[in-house]
Amino acid sequence: MGMFFNLKKKMNSEEIKKDDELEKEKLNAINKAIDKLLKRNEELEAEVRSLRTNNVDLGSIDLDDKVDVFIAWYNSNYIKSEKCRFRMEKEMRDFIEKIAVWYELRYPDYEINRIMPGSGQEVTDINEVMFQKNKYINSLFDEDSEVREVEWMDFYNTKAFIHSLPADQRYRFDKPRYSELLYLDDARKVKLYLTPNGVVESASNVSAFTGHVVQDEELVGMKLKEAIKLLRERGIILSDSSEICKEVRKIDRLKYLKKEMLSAVMYRIIERGGYRFGPRRGFLFAKEFKLDIDIPMKYGVDRSDPGLRLFMNEYLKAGGSKDLECYLGYFSRTSRKEKLDTVSIQELILTEPNNAATFYTPEEDDLHQRLVAALNALNNRNSEEKPKVKKL
Repeated sequence: MGMFFNLKKKMNSEEIKKDDELEKEKLNAINKAIDKLLKRNEELEAEVRSLRTNNVDLGSIDLDDKVDVFIAWYNSNYIKSEKCRFRMEKEMRDFIEKIAVWYELRYPDYEINRIMPGSGQEVTDINEVMFQKNKYINSLFDEDSEVREVEWMDFYNTKAFIHSLPADQRYRFDKPRYSELLYLDDARKVKLYLTPNGVVESASNVSAFTGHVVQDEELVGMKLKEAIKLLRERGIILSDSSEICKEVRKIDRLKYLKKEMLSAVMYRIIERGGYRFGPRRGFLFAKEFKLDIDIPMKYGVDRSDPGLRLFMNEYLKAGGSKDLECYLGYFSRTSRKEKLDTVSIQELILTEPNNAATFYTPEEDDLHQRLVAALNALNNRNSEEKPKVKKL
């Protein structure tokens, strides 16, 4: 960052005319931007120092290391007192583990096999265990009761789990909400009223504050970030320490905290479940909580898995990329530092047969039938005497 120090020094040393207020404002804005970059650089260096202190390999593919990276970020951003550091870190790790266990209870191994076949099919059915053959349920309801039609994964759903948590844990699932009222100036006369999603509902005294460069009604309907961008584009200087800028950073940080906390849960689900069930259960979790579905697929390639093609199909149908590079043998490593070869989904599609249930997946059957139909149409155009293609 030495170049920023030199740039700032050079700018401050330049002669500025006293009557040129516009140039002063520009210099002021540039200085503040440089100060912001320097501050952010210090924050990043502090986070890197924290990660290295905790012996976290920043380039590691190990899933537990990825959890440690999140915990290190959490320490840097949310734990202010050294005295409570150990307790708060442990509470976060325990909470991550609690969510992972809930998901394992919601989707036991045999249910994962039923939903996304990967190895042998077990006769156990979670719905029978919890409802049809549950003695307590049988004593309360007759055989025709609708409760026997309930699906366990719907019964023990996300909303039910969150509502069952104590208040000091439940709030972690709350959607970050913007403050209802924010001020643009230190005198607290210029006001912005926001929706919980950060959309400006109304503005007061903005026109006077900006010298009529920005009218009150112009900001209405804009997201707070867009409003800040418009103000700056019109030459209005907003300090990073202003209330509206701090609010944006606070909400962004809360969104990142929630997303990365859930990603850490996904890492633990994959790791805990082992080489077949872990990635598939992690994939279901990623889809439900809108996380990166690439992660479970990356760790889910096991060449002995008869249902690998079905897993890849589910990944591709969910919007995955055929160019994704996956690790080979992650769960059979001899050490956490072992280097692994990678293979793309495209390569796997070309080399891995589908051995689960039928030779071809439904998607492949459909593609084959479309090819047969196209060939037949071509034959019909060329000659009526040529035999039709009946089988690929």
